[in-house]
Amino acid sequence: MMINNLSTNLPGAKFSYIDVRNLFQDLLANARSYGFSVVNRGCCGIGRNRGQITCLPFQVPCPDRNRYIFWDAFHPTEAVNVLFGRRAFSGNKDEVYPFNVQELASL
Repeated sequence: MMINNLSTNLPGAKFSYIDVRNLFQDLLANARSYGFSVVNRGCCGIGRNRGQITCLPFQVPCPDRNRYIFWDAFHPTEAVNVLFGRRAFSGNKDEVYPFNVQELASL
C-alpha cells in the first residue's frame, strides 16, 4: 500500500518494494535447495555459534564461505547477497513489487 501511495503522490517517480524478510524466511526454510549447508552459525565471529561478536581483525573466517548463510552475528554472507540481488533483479511480484529491478530499468 505504501508503494502505491508513493507512486500516486509523486507522479513520474517509480518505486519497488523488495520483500527481504520473506526472501530470508524462504532461504532459512529451504537452505539446502539454495546450496547452503550451515544455517546455525556464523562464518567469522566469536562466541556462541560464532555469532555473539562480529568478526574481529586477524580472525580466520571459515574455509568455505559459500556454504554459510551468516557471515557474523548480524550480516549475511556474500553468497546470500548475490542470491537476493538476483531475485531483486528478476523476481516475481511476490518478492518484488510492483516492478523487479530489470522491469524498472526498462521503464
